[in-house]
Amino acid sequence: MTDNVATLAGFTREIFGTSDGPDLHLLVHPETDLDDRFRAWCCDEQEFIRVNVWLFIFEDVEESKAPRGWEFADTSIEEASK
Repeated sequence: MTDNVATLAGFTREIFGTSDGPDLHLLVHPETDLDDRFRAWCCDEQEFIRVNVWLFIFEDVEESKAPRGWEFADTSIEEASK
């Protein structure tokens, strides 16, 4: 599977979790409560996982800091079709 599988399933919010152990690069649903246990897509392992929140500190990945050269369009689909 790829990140595209997660995106099509609605996992579009990109977050990064840090801890004393491993760090996590994840995709979650936009409305995911990061103060409770949640399901996420692990971008490193390319699989869905369950995350225990008390083990990590989470931050949203800013567009300007997106990994792997991702680019974000500022135009809507209607403007792009003109």
